[in-house]
Order: sequence, then C-alpha cells, then structure tokens
Amino acid sequence: MRVSSHRVWSVAIAALIVVLDQVTKWWLTSATGLGASRLRIPLGAPWLALEYSENRGVAFGLFAGAAPHVALLAIAIVVVVLVQYLREVRPAIWQTVAVAAVAGGAVGNLMDRIRVGYVVDFISIGPWPNFNVADSAITLGVLLLAWGWWRTGNDGHLRQVGEERA
Repeated sequence: MRVSSHRVWSVAIAALIVVLDQVTKWWLTSATGLGASRLRIPLGAPWLALEYSENRGVAFGLFAGAAPHVALLAIAIVVVVLVQYLREVRPAIWQTVAVAAVAGGAVGNLMDRIRVGYVVDFISIGPWPNFNVADSAITLGVLLLAWGWWRTGNDGHLRQVGEERA
C-alpha cells in the first residue's frame, strides 16, 4: 500500500502543531509556574502580552466544568474530519493543511486536558479571551475548511472566481 505525500504532509503538519503547542505551554509554565494567573508579560504593544490562564471549558471558556464531555467531543470531531479526509482519493492541498491544523490543535489541547485537567492559554490580544497555539491552529484550520468547501465543486478542487459550481 502506497501512502500519498498528502497523508505524510498532514501527519507532519499536525505533529509540528502539537510540538509547538506543547513546547510553548511548557516554556510558559516552567518560566512562571502552573497557576501563575497574575503574571502578564507585555510584548511591545499595550494590547499584546503573554498571560497565563486556565480554560476549563471550550472556546472562550464556555461550558466550564464539562471537561470529560469536551474531550470526548473533541475526539469525535477529529475522527469525523479525519474520516472525511481519508475518503478523498486526491485531497487538495488546502484540505491537507486544514485537516492537519484541526487535528494537531485538537490533540495539543486534549493533551492538556488529560495531563492537567484544563487547557493552558497564554496569548493575550486586546479584549479577546486568551488562547494558545493549538487554538490558533484549530481556528485557522476550520476557516480554511469552510473557505475551501465553499469554493469547491464535488471534486474538492478550487474553482476560479466566477466559475459556476456543479
């Protein structure tokens, strides 16, 4: 059985995201200590900082206290996305990158939930809730999936602007 280069790239991208996510969280918590909720490290602009926080829910801290259900939901979503991706005979590059980003981000956050019972967030931008590398990857992956599916026909390949869909 020959493994396509898209499959290899998707695993490599997802693994890179998991490593970046876990290394940045490890760096922050080893430098500040787990639970350093009052620490804020400004990054030049007044609206940009590193600030430790614990997310015990899903996006923006919603549904806090439902961690086991959130973990199961994350696993289910990743499985559905991966199954759909693996059904593609020749996935487009946008699909490969998007699925890898979602999977890598979900695994990174799931590792936190298993290891410490919550997700470590630390990137603070303006009034937005804090987030992390995994959250960024999931968000960008979902946006890329939505954009790609909106822009494609049945074969998964992007159409030119103005070209009719089948």
